[in-house]
Amino acid sequence: MQAEGAIQLTLVIPVYNGARFIASSLQQAHDWLVSQRYRTELLVVDDGSSDETAAILAAFAAAESSGHCRLTFLRNVSNQGKGFSVRRAFLHAGGELVIFTDADLTYPVSNCEPLIEALVAGADVAYGSRMHSDSRYVVAPNFFGKLFTRHFMGRTFNLLLRMIVVQGVMDSQAGLKGCRRATAQKLATRVQLARFSFDVELFFVAARLGLSVVECPVQFIYRKEPTTVHFVRDSITMVCDMLRVRWRGFRGVYEREPDPAMVSFLRTGGVVEPVAAKSVQSREPNSRSKSG
Repeated sequence: MQAEGAIQLTLVIPVYNGARFIASSLQQAHDWLVSQRYRTELLVVDDGSSDETAAILAAFAAAESSGHCRLTFLRNVSNQGKGFSVRRAFLHAGGELVIFTDADLTYPVSNCEPLIEALVAGADVAYGSRMHSDSRYVVAPNFFGKLFTRHFMGRTFNLLLRMIVVQGVMDSQAGLKGCRRATAQKLATRVQLARFSFDVELFFVAARLGLSVVECPVQFIYRKEPTTVHFVRDSITMVCDMLRVRWRGFRGVYEREPDPAMVSFLRTGGVVEPVAAKSVQSREPNSRSKSG
């Protein structure tokens, strides 16, 4: 990538009610982006947060200013989901390469480097994979026991993914993925799932479009554990979404031109445009009802 000219990399961070950690994440991401030898963009999508996230983003924007790293902060009208927020960011990103990551930086921002290398080398889509042979886990001692259960359930889910949706993807749910801007815009308007299983659909659509997908190593910081109830419930939801994606593929949904109203709703973050009123034209004399 070139040192001057257009923005080369956009880092997307979707966030919802992240007041506890978003200030730290913003600073880490911004510092890393500013250190790059090319122009960058930090694009944050606030997914309708109800806490102090919006105020923290505004304060950060006022405090940080660098022509080397453009700050772009978007806010959805209401909570729409991570998938929706990432897809919206894809339509607004200014970088030639677009990478998105989790708001709490479970994958430290330096993990972007292998993805950038893969995309520069010609990949259309690159994704971080905890199953890559060069990946490394950083785990707190009190999470060791939970890690095995989480790992086993994750492997089971990805086996179902490869059986039902798309082969060759070893870790669909790792929260670090990237693509070229033209690819991002295609995926944004064809992927339809709005919440956490949108990654499944993203890989399926990429395969349908004949895009090249490359697996990259990551360093994963294991610092939190979702409740078992949510984990099981969400896994069931994602299996249902897999079947929904396959059904859409069977019906040829992904080959159709995107609905302009849907694209507008996505681009504006949930603004519903009013339907244009149809003009009522007077009838010609010879078209009047005989009973008139």
